[in-house]
Amino acid sequence: MNDLKVYFMQDVNSESRGINVFKNDNLIAHGHLNLCSNMAHITTIKKYEDMSFDIEKAIEERNIWDNRILID
Repeated sequence: MNDLKVYFMQDVNSESRGINVFKNDNLIAHGHLNLCSNMAHITTIKKYEDMSFDIEKAIEERNIWDNRILID
């Protein structure tokens, strides 16, 4: 999963930020990351539905592109 790029988007509330998840420059999921609990909740496009848990885990463990979340 280290080929993912995750971008922070708008604030959902004071504890959560919206995120968009890209793989090879294609949007594969969107959702939010709770900054206090470090829990990611995403909705994937149909092609990646079976990878939803693995994508959330990769985000939570920062196992993503350059080990960072990019701010857009």
